[in-house]
Amino acid sequence: MNLFSMKKLIIILTLITLTSCAGADERERPERPDDVDIRPDVVFAIADDRPLHIHIESQGIVEPIREIIIRPRISGFITESRLDDGNRVEQGQTILAFDEQEWRYQLQQAENEYETALVAYNIETRQRQARGGGSGDGNDDRMVRISTGLAAAELSVERAELDLSYTNITAPFSGELSAPERISPGAFIGSGSELGRLIDDTTVLIRFDVLESELNRLQRGMIAELITPSGERKEGTIRSLSPVVDSQSKTGQVVVEVVNRNRILRPGMTVEGRIRIETHSGIARVPRAAILERDGGRTLLFKLNGERVEWIYVEPEYATSEWAVINHDDIAPGDTIAVDRHFAISHLQNVRPRMAGQIVREEVLE
Repeated sequence: MNLFSMKKLIIILTLITLTSCAGADERERPERPDDVDIRPDVVFAIADDRPLHIHIESQGIVEPIREIIIRPRISGFITESRLDDGNRVEQGQTILAFDEQEWRYQLQQAENEYETALVAYNIETRQRQARGGGSGDGNDDRMVRISTGLAAAELSVERAELDLSYTNITAPFSGELSAPERISPGAFIGSGSELGRLIDDTTVLIRFDVLESELNRLQRGMIAELITPSGERKEGTIRSLSPVVDSQSKTGQVVVEVVNRNRILRPGMTVEGRIRIETHSGIARVPRAAILERDGGRTLLFKLNGERVEWIYVEPEYATSEWAVINHDDIAPGDTIAVDRHFAISHLQNVRPRMAGQIVREEVLE
């Protein structure tokens, strides 16, 4: 056998071996079934028959029912101070006291000048009476009081008494102090300095901006539901409606009054508020997230039957951002309706049903 024949034989044997191996691999590899059942996780909720409430919603800023700025009218050294951030004071209690010595001295000086002027007034009055020149009317007496300095002395005494009263700043109502800096005894304070605020927040006011188109649907006394930043819920009542609409924002203000004895609401806090203006009922109420749009804007939802979903075209009678009222023969209270992970599923598709609470717990455990 020549060299060419040997090469040809080797090539033929190699091809036979490769073909045999490929056939074995194909026999060992299982065929993929054509009917694989892919079941996506879909979140469901139960439809109910509760009424649907329509609200006007807005955000508002909390304000205290009463607030004053603590600003002394005199200058001087402090002898007593409760002006510290967060301090609670009762009505009539001293917040800040100044050294009285200078002001008492001025009062004493004014009283001495008054006594001197009073003596001069009495002498002048008796002399006029002795000369028979006094008419006895009020104008004559007023001229004597002015000429003898008695009128000016009386004003000086009143002014000195007023200045002395300014040395003691008391709380006009019970409340809590808000002060950017702590004022200690011995500090010198200038007149007119803004030292802090006294706040009464046992009742608070919340101002909400409402669209001009919604103002006429509100009235005093209506209940407002509030949610604090921490998620706590409270209720208040409409105290007043703004008579003027802002021409730029096209909104008017609604003031809600809230009892705040536990002081959950603090001045400056932003709260969510809503005021119920309508109530609607129907066959069933479903979460708003259940409603999807398909086929050029038609609305539908998915209802669970066993482990299979079917879509049902519906037109909500009323809807809010949270709920929708459905009047449809195929939707009833107690039906299981898809509310999440349902955007890509199709009619009569098998799914893995998960209730909203259940799916959340599974994700947390993972």
